[in-house]
Amino acid sequence: MKKWKNIMTYTLAATVAWSSFSMVAAADGAVTSDSVLKNKSMYEVYTVAGTGEFNFKDGKLGQEAFREPSSLLYENDTFLVADSLNQRLRVVTAKGTHEAAGIELGTNDYQVPIGGLINGTVDKAAFNSPTGLALDKNGTVYLADAENHAIRTIDEKGNVATLAGNGNLGLKDGAAKDAKFYHPLDVAVTKDGVVYVADTLNHVIRKIQNGEVTTLNAASTRIVEYVPGAVETSGDFADGPLAEAKFNEPSGLALDSKGNLYVSDTGNDRIRYIDFAEKKVSTVAGGMDGQASPYPTDSLYAAGGYADGKAVNALFHAPRGLTVTPEGGVLIADSLNHVIRYLKDGQVTTVAGQAEEAGTGDGLAQYATFNRPTDVIWMGNGVLGVADAGNNKIRLIAPYEAPEGLKLGAKVHLIYNSTLLKTDASPIVLNNSVFVPVRILTEQLGFKVQYSKGMTTLTQGDISYQLQAGSSKVTKTIKGQAAQTLTLVAKPLNNQNRLFLPVRFFAEEIGLDVQWLSDIHGVLLRDKKF
Repeated sequence: MKKWKNIMTYTLAATVAWSSFSMVAAADGAVTSDSVLKNKSMYEVYTVAGTGEFNFKDGKLGQEAFREPSSLLYENDTFLVADSLNQRLRVVTAKGTHEAAGIELGTNDYQVPIGGLINGTVDKAAFNSPTGLALDKNGTVYLADAENHAIRTIDEKGNVATLAGNGNLGLKDGAAKDAKFYHPLDVAVTKDGVVYVADTLNHVIRKIQNGEVTTLNAASTRIVEYVPGAVETSGDFADGPLAEAKFNEPSGLALDSKGNLYVSDTGNDRIRYIDFAEKKVSTVAGGMDGQASPYPTDSLYAAGGYADGKAVNALFHAPRGLTVTPEGGVLIADSLNHVIRYLKDGQVTTVAGQAEEAGTGDGLAQYATFNRPTDVIWMGNGVLGVADAGNNKIRLIAPYEAPEGLKLGAKVHLIYNSTLLKTDASPIVLNNSVFVPVRILTEQLGFKVQYSKGMTTLTQGDISYQLQAGSSKVTKTIKGQAAQTLTLVAKPLNNQNRLFLPVRFFAEEIGLDVQWLSDIHGVLLRDKKF
C-alpha cells in the first residue's frame, strides 16, 4: 500500500513509533480477549501534539498549534490531521508537525483563515473546513470538505481534486461533478472504491460510485417551531428499510469487516447500522431501549445524556467520529459528553475521559479530560488516537508500559508510575492482598513514621494513621477533626523484623491508583493525573 505521506513535497522520517506501547495484562484478574476492554483499567492519556492555543504553528512536538483538529488518519508512525479551521491538512510525526496540503487565502474579522475551493498540487490547493478523512487501498486520501459542500481527494502524487460536489450547497444526485451536498462531515471508502458520505445537514447518507452520486435513505421533512413564529427544517428518526430510514445530522462513518456501515447519528444521539445485504437500518446503541420518537417538544435534536451499560439503554450526547477495531468493536468520540466510548457485544463502556466534564488534563484514562473530541482512531496494540477539537490537540490513549526487564517470578515487583521501587525486603502476597514494608510508604509515598508502645503512626501533612500489627483497625485523624476508626481488609503483619502494611489501602487513601500486573507479578501504583 502506498503511504499517504508521499503526498507531501518533502519527506519526514519518524524517529519514535507511536504504536510501540506494550499491552499489559488486565488488572484484578479480568479475562477478555478484546484489546480495548483488556486495557481499560491500564489506559493512560497523553498529549501528542498541540499547545492548546487556537492558532496555526508548525514545529517540534509541544510547540505546534491547531484550530479545531477534527479528524485523523494514522499509518507508518504518522498522523494526518484535518486541521479544520486552519483550512489545511497537517502531518504529525515524532519530529514535529508540518503542512501537508492547503493554503491560506486571507483571514476573516477574527483573524481565522478563510477557505476556498481550488484544486491542484497540495501546495496550491485550498479547502474550506476540511473534516472527515478516509484512505483507500491505493493510498488516496478522501476528505469531506464541509463548507465547500464537496468531497475531495489527494492522490499519492500530491494532486488535489474534487470527486463530487461543485461548491454549492443543496441535495442533488446524478453525475458527481453536478451533485450537491450540504456540509458533509465524514467519508468512508470500501475496498472496491465505493465512497459513502455523511451528508450532515441534508440528514442523509450518500454513495459515490462510478462517477454517480445517489442518496440511500429518505430525506427528512420534519419542521420544528423552535421558538414561537420561527420554524426550521430538521432531521428525523426512523429505523427500518434503508430507503425509508431517516437520520438527524449524521456525522461519523465506519465500515465493518462485512462492508456494512456504522453511522454516528449525531442529532439523534444514537449509533445506527446500515446492513446493505438486508437494505436495513437499525439502532445499535442509544435511544432509550427503542424509544420511537427521540425529540422533546419543539426540539431540533434528541435530548443528549450519558449512561454506560446495555447498548439499548446507553445515552450519548452528539457522538461524532467512529472507528471499528480489528475485534469488531466500535470506538466512539462522544463529543459533548467529552469522553471516548466503546461499543462491543451489546455493551457500551467509557474508555477515557470524565463524562460531561470538559478539560485538558492528561493522566489515567478515567481521570483525564477532553474537550469536544470529534474523532478516535485505532493505531494498533491497543493504542488509540483522538482529535480533541475543543482543546486544539492530538491526544493518545495508550496502555501502561512497565519498566523494561521485569519478568514473571516469585518476587513481587513494586512499581510507582514508571519507577521500580527497590527494598531490602520484598513485598508479600497473602490472601490476595499485597503487603509492603513500612519503609516503602515513608520513603516513596511521603509518609513520616513513628513507633511507640507497639503502635505505628504514619503522618502525611495534616492526616495521620495509627495502627498495629495483627489488628485490622486503623485510627485516622485529620487536624481539627474528630478521629475516625477504619477497618482494613487485611491486617498488618510482622515479617523479618519489619512491619508490613497492606499497600492498596494506604495508596488509595492518598489518591493513587493501584493495579495488579499479573504478567510480571507486580503491584503498580500510579498518580491519577500527570
